[in-house]
Amino acid sequence: MKSRSGVYCVEAGGQNEEFWIGRRKQGLSMLSNRSRRGIAAGAGVVLCSIAAFAQSEPPSIRPLRTPPVEKFTVNPGFRDWSPATIAGTAIVAGNQTGRGGLFAVDTLTGKLKWSHIPAFSSGTASVSTPPAVSGDIVITPYAAAYPGAVIAVSLATGKELWRALDPVQNAAVAVHGGMAFVMDKKGTFYALDAATGRERWHVILSATRAGCASKPVVRDETIYLTGDADATPGDRTKPAGAYLFAFDAKTGQERWRYRASEPNVFQAMCLHQPVVTADTIYAAGGSRLYAVRRDTGVNRWNSVEIRRPVEGKERPVELFGLVDAGPVLIGMTSVSLIAFDKNSGGSVWEIPGKYGASAPSTAVAGNVLYFQGSPDSRPAVASRGTLYALDLDNHTLLWSFSRPTREANWSFGTVTPVDGALWVDSYQALVKLQ
Repeated sequence: MKSRSGVYCVEAGGQNEEFWIGRRKQGLSMLSNRSRRGIAAGAGVVLCSIAAFAQSEPPSIRPLRTPPVEKFTVNPGFRDWSPATIAGTAIVAGNQTGRGGLFAVDTLTGKLKWSHIPAFSSGTASVSTPPAVSGDIVITPYAAAYPGAVIAVSLATGKELWRALDPVQNAAVAVHGGMAFVMDKKGTFYALDAATGRERWHVILSATRAGCASKPVVRDETIYLTGDADATPGDRTKPAGAYLFAFDAKTGQERWRYRASEPNVFQAMCLHQPVVTADTIYAAGGSRLYAVRRDTGVNRWNSVEIRRPVEGKERPVELFGLVDAGPVLIGMTSVSLIAFDKNSGGSVWEIPGKYGASAPSTAVAGNVLYFQGSPDSRPAVASRGTLYALDLDNHTLLWSFSRPTREANWSFGTVTPVDGALWVDSYQALVKLQ
C-alpha cells in the first residue's frame, strides 16, 4: 500500500464504500473515471472531498497544469461559501454567513440544482464544514443556531428528511457503513443511522467542555477524532484536556487516546488538520507537527516545533493548511510553504513568502499542489486573493490566478480538485477553473 493524498472518494451506498483514484507513480490521489463522467456507480453515487488515506494503484487523473479560466461562476446571492463535497454530478456546499443554508450545483452546467435553508428558533443556518453524503442523503451540521441540528436532505431534491442532535461549533460529520458521526454541543460523540437520524451509540467525552473542534475521519472501521474530555476518575493517565481518540466505528468502544502535552500548554494541544495514512496520523497543533501511530496511539516520532525568522528573530510559527503529498506532507506558516519528511518531520524543501492561516487553500491533484499566498519568487499583491499551482516534482510554479472582487484581494476558500480543473469559492461566487 502506498500513501495517497488529495481527494477522498466514496461510492456511497455500495458494498465497497471507500476507494481511491490517483497518480500511479507518485501515489498522489484524485477522482475516479466514473466521477469524471459524472455518473453514479453501483448502488450509489461517487462523492469526493479533501482527505488523505492510503490506497493501492488506482488510475490517474489530470491536474490543472496550465493557466486557468473561469468556466462557471455560481452566485446565489451570498458572500461566503463553506467547504464543498462532490457527489456524482453535483457539488454541494453551504453558506457560512447571513441566512446560511445548503446549495447543490450541477457540475456539468454550473446551474443551481436546489437550495435548502432550514429555520431555527434562534441563530442562523450557517454552515462551516463540508456536508457528508451517504447514498442519496446529504447530512450537514448546523451549529450556529441555538439550538442547532444535524439535518439530512435528499441529494436529488434538497428535501429535508430528518433532524437530529445539536452539533458543536465547527464540527464536521463523517459517514461510514450507513452511519453518521458527529459531536454535540455538550461534548458527547454520536453515531446516528444515516437513513433515519436515530442514535446507534454515543460516548460522553465531556460534560463541561467542547472547545477542540471535532472533525472525525473513518478508516478501516476506526474513527479518529479530536475533542475535549473530562478527567477519568481514578486514572492519572487521563486528565482533562484535548485528545486525539480512536473509536470502534461499530460499537463506539475506545481503542486509544493520545494527549499532545507540550510545555506551557494548558490541558494539552488541540490537534487540527489530521492526515490519515496507512499507518500514521499526522496533525498540526500550534507551531508543532505530530505523527501518531494508528495501531497504538503513540508517537511515531516526537513532535517537531516549526521555527522560522520573523521580524529579524527566529520564533515558533503556526503551522496550517496541512495536506498529504505522497512522500511528504505540505503545510504553511506565515513566512513559508514547507514540505516535511513523513519519516522524521524534518523539512525537505520550502518556498519563502507570505501566507495566511485563515485560507491556505491547499490541495493536491496528481503531481500538482494548489495553494493561496504570495511566494517570494512570484509575489502577489497580497498574501490572499491569488491561487498558485506548484509542480511537486521540480517545485516550479506553473500558474497564478486572481479575479476582481468587490473587496480587493478577497481570499479564495477551499479548493476542490476535479479532472483537469478545480472548484473554489471566492467573493459571492463558487467558481470552476479549468
